[in-house]
Amino acid sequence: MAALALAITMTWLVVGPLGQGGGHSAALSLGIALLAAAITGWLCEFVRLPRITGYLAVGLICGPSVAHLITEAMARDLQAASRFAIVVIAIMTGLHLDLRALRPGIGGVTRLAMGAFACAWLLMVAAAWLAWPWLPIAADLAGVQRLVASALAATLLVSASPAVVVAVVTESRARGPVADLSVQVTVILEIATIVTFILLLGWARIVFGLDESFAANLIALSARSLLGAVAFGALIGGVFALYLRHIGREVTVVLMAVCLILSRLAEPFGFESFVAGLSAGIVVQNVLRQAGDVLRDAIEYAAMPVLVLYFAAAGAAMHVEPLATIGVIALAWAGARVVAWQVGIAAGRRLSGLEPRGVPMLWRALVPTAGVTLGLAAALAGEHVVWGVRLEILVAAVVAINQIAGPIVFRAGLSQAGEIGRSGGGLVVVSNREPWLHERADDGTIVARPTPGGVSVALDALMRERGGVWIAHGGGSADRDVVDAQDSVLVPPEAPAYRLKRLWLTDAQVEGYYAGFSNSALWPLCHQAHVRPVFRAEDWDTYRQVNTLFADAVAQEAPPESSVFLNDYHLALVARGLRRRRPQLRTALFWHIPWPDVDRLRICPWRRDILEGLLSNDLLAFQVRRDTRNFLSAVLEELGAPVTGNTVFWDGHATRVVSIPIGADFERIVTTLAEESTPERMRTLATDLRLEGRIVGVGVDRLDYTKGIPERMAAIGRLLRQDPTLANRFAFVQIGVPSREDVPAYAAISAEIDALVARINAEFGRGPGDGPIRYLKQTFRLPDLVALYRLADFCIVSSLHDGMNLVAKEFVAARDDLDGVLILSELAGAAQELPEALIINPYDERGFTAAIARAIEMPVWERHRRMRALRRQVAGRDVLAWASDILDRLERRKGSGFLSG
Repeated sequence: MAALALAITMTWLVVGPLGQGGGHSAALSLGIALLAAAITGWLCEFVRLPRITGYLAVGLICGPSVAHLITEAMARDLQAASRFAIVVIAIMTGLHLDLRALRPGIGGVTRLAMGAFACAWLLMVAAAWLAWPWLPIAADLAGVQRLVASALAATLLVSASPAVVVAVVTESRARGPVADLSVQVTVILEIATIVTFILLLGWARIVFGLDESFAANLIALSARSLLGAVAFGALIGGVFALYLRHIGREVTVVLMAVCLILSRLAEPFGFESFVAGLSAGIVVQNVLRQAGDVLRDAIEYAAMPVLVLYFAAAGAAMHVEPLATIGVIALAWAGARVVAWQVGIAAGRRLSGLEPRGVPMLWRALVPTAGVTLGLAAALAGEHVVWGVRLEILVAAVVAINQIAGPIVFRAGLSQAGEIGRSGGGLVVVSNREPWLHERADDGTIVARPTPGGVSVALDALMRERGGVWIAHGGGSADRDVVDAQDSVLVPPEAPAYRLKRLWLTDAQVEGYYAGFSNSALWPLCHQAHVRPVFRAEDWDTYRQVNTLFADAVAQEAPPESSVFLNDYHLALVARGLRRRRPQLRTALFWHIPWPDVDRLRICPWRRDILEGLLSNDLLAFQVRRDTRNFLSAVLEELGAPVTGNTVFWDGHATRVVSIPIGADFERIVTTLAEESTPERMRTLATDLRLEGRIVGVGVDRLDYTKGIPERMAAIGRLLRQDPTLANRFAFVQIGVPSREDVPAYAAISAEIDALVARINAEFGRGPGDGPIRYLKQTFRLPDLVALYRLADFCIVSSLHDGMNLVAKEFVAARDDLDGVLILSELAGAAQELPEALIINPYDERGFTAAIARAIEMPVWERHRRMRALRRQVAGRDVLAWASDILDRLERRKGSGFLSG
């Protein structure tokens, strides 16, 4: 309250002297008053009041009715300007009405609204009829005249305000059944109120002996005004939707121009501007849904100044003088109105058969009233200059009470329903690899199977919980056979929870974008494993082309306020393309692999484009701090971009750069361990791989030159040569998952590993395929991997350079027996989190060999101590926590100042 008083006092000190000057001073003073309204609205949010309450309060206190800091002339200017704001709010309202989504329940919503309206209206007519002799309007009216006057009074008093409802929903970022139902019902009620008022006004002309022929003309003119407004708004909305579809630039500026056209042209043609704006919004949202989403982004971005203008003008136009004389009567009618609506909603609910979800709170949305009510009351006063003027005064007093109390009551209801600040768009995950594949089996049937990998599993779990859409390249042999007309399929198959949108790439695009630039250029650039990156201009062109396809797909699929989660180096340019199309979407990209130092980055001819693409994200996350430091150094040296802390400012956009290390799917591994089949799997593996009675080591890797598998084989060979007796009681299981075999460097490393394994087995065993190395070139399912981890005495992760390496964490997660030793390369990101492992340098063959020997000889107490510490670290930072951390940081409301929307 002290801050509010200070804002008003400052406004009085500054605006008062300015308002006494000429036109320029008046304009400046009006601007300062609007700024004070914005500040006051921001202060209201701190005490959980709607911002629009602050706007109204400043308009009222500074307006002609109280402090007179805003003069009558300035208030009239504000009212004229607020017609523009009305159109903006009307378009916002239309964008909330997705007819395709509403179609299944539109009948029930309409019955609810009309049943509630009829019941509330009849109650208010009866109340007005009974109380008429004591109302300060026209006590001498009797019979039909009294009935008509009571009906008109009831129509004005039950009027609701979709403008206020949409304003509260927008400024509080509310999403949910209460917010949606409130918008839908108040729009229907506004139309019902206008139609009812026009019919009653025509009847009143007949009953009160005015020009009877004009009654029919009035109805015809009103019908023309409403239908003309619908057609005019639909025309402008259709043109604007085409602009959004085919051009889509400077959307906010063009939107303001469209609103200006609607507000300026509607009045000369006699069209209702709110209805025209509503029609335009509905057309944009429903003719081209993706265009409607773009517009909704832009309009909510620009909503704050519009709402300040509209509600400050409404506050300045409020006449509180009647409250001094008829305040008690107005308060009684405001209370009666609330009761009537509560009874009406109960009746409408029975008539509609709608479930209670959102309905019990609906009455709160009907408390606010606004400009349309006052406009209708003014029209009535113009027709009936005696009792109509007195009724207008009473209605103005009731509206003043409802305008002040209504937004507060409605926002409290949204808060009670848990809809304040809720993200409405769900989650949009974008990756090269899809989470579910559809493949055709040998018998011709189509089989759906999940993609292996902890990241896919974690994000799939999040999508099951939150819903949304996952956009990925469709690579399964039967993927095209199961999608709908939008190339989408609901997954998971057993319990659909989200939509998988598939992109189709040609063989040439896959070759250039994936095998080419992603894995022949970016991968070796980011991994210092002595493989020369290959930069081909044709591959770069294809990479940009495919990233544009992904950006277009996200722009079309993402609802407003979605959180877009981009994954990995395949999609470095998507955010830049997306920001041009949907600038209000929030995007995060997680770069799973290392980021090179500045000198190595300079190898890439297109490094600047990649940096600018990544800086188009709101959040950019790496595995470890080393990568974050390398990236920040790169933007400083290559772009000269300002960096404050961990935030980079580039091209008018701020990007937060953080390190959020990925974790293993700890809970899933623990659950797998607890399965009854796990001991049997362990016995089967031990038998099949001849592991009984042996010291068992394990390595699980993709066949990739960054994983240090040749160095691992060399260290094992050296160990066996140092202690030949070990060969007969030693077994090392190497799982090699085939990967990117069409890339020459991968084919070469696979052949090198084959030769090394054959040589060691021939030297220390009975032949190339029968020796201490059990080499399996295949993918293992998680239950089999967990069983293998439990059989092992030690696990080796010998990466030459790795962003994280989840095998290290998975091995730890599987060791609930607190046994086993982890040998971990210091060049893997996991080493920065797991210091209790035996840390090695894979290039140090002697040190590597000594670490394996130490793992074999390590006493039980030390193994348990190390594993206990490792498990605490891995359990506290699993893959779900990783994904949630990224999304939580992304979804925190951006901008808490008074100029934020």
